[in-house]
Amino acid sequence: MLNIIELWRYLSRKRKIHYCMVLVLMTFSSLAEMVSIGLVIPFLSVLIEPQLLYQFDLIQPIILLFEVTDSKQLVLPIVIIFIIVVVFSGSVRLSLLYFMTRLSHATGADIGINIYRRTLYQDYSIHIKRNSSEVINGIITKTNLVIGGVVTPTLSFISSLLLTIGIIIALIAININIFLYLLPSFGLVYLGVILYNRKKLKRNGEVISKQSTFMVKSLQEGLGGIRDIIIDGTQNFYCHLYHNSNILLKKASAENSIIAGSPRYVIEVMGIVFIAIFAYILTFEEGGVQAAIPTLGALTLGAQRLLP
Repeated sequence: MLNIIELWRYLSRKRKIHYCMVLVLMTFSSLAEMVSIGLVIPFLSVLIEPQLLYQFDLIQPIILLFEVTDSKQLVLPIVIIFIIVVVFSGSVRLSLLYFMTRLSHATGADIGINIYRRTLYQDYSIHIKRNSSEVINGIITKTNLVIGGVVTPTLSFISSLLLTIGIIIALIAININIFLYLLPSFGLVYLGVILYNRKKLKRNGEVISKQSTFMVKSLQEGLGGIRDIIIDGTQNFYCHLYHNSNILLKKASAENSIIAGSPRYVIEVMGIVFIAIFAYILTFEEGGVQAAIPTLGALTLGAQRLLP
């Protein structure tokens, strides 16, 4: 958190405005998602039993305005509205992904040129004491790590948090009892995943940072002193140095990728199990399975949206 605050201080005024605009788009995206999930119940209710629409308070003004006498007259308008909302919500999320990605990489470009400029304007006495491979690695490799490991995940976290709040509000409005079962169940799973992976991610991050510097150093020394290396026949030594650093870096990167992708499958399995249990419970409520289908549809969509 302190690193994020410190990074924010180094951003230009223009970039800060851009981030605020993206935050507004995130909020708008969560609202659109909340509406699309909320419309699942009337949409499925129309398809299963059109007369159930008369039970929804939000539909009453429309019925009175257009003097609807047959519930089947509402089927097509509800379907069209649902499609429009879903397409609009998807378009907003796609736009958010586009602007978040562009902004993250633009921030990386700003950081890289800022580091390079500050380095070039330092005194010569500082340059002769510093290993140039560290500077090169800092400008190229570690700048990318800041974007991939700090900026992009932070934006994704904020976006996911706002989206989660919107989905939770929609699920509470649909069925608060199911939500009260759902929140602790998924909450414990997420907490377990975080606690289990936190130390591994930190350790791998340190390995990636350290070994990337060693890789640049071995490349720079090997290619920069190629004449002496050919004369001395020490090619195998430099290949060995690069190989060791590369193996450790790739291993840590691969483990991070596995950690990033594997929780999704665990959550998917548990989500299906929970939904199956809820489906069984809802069959005992008034109306049986048929009445439970719209609620289950909204619950399934909400759970699917929460996966990322």
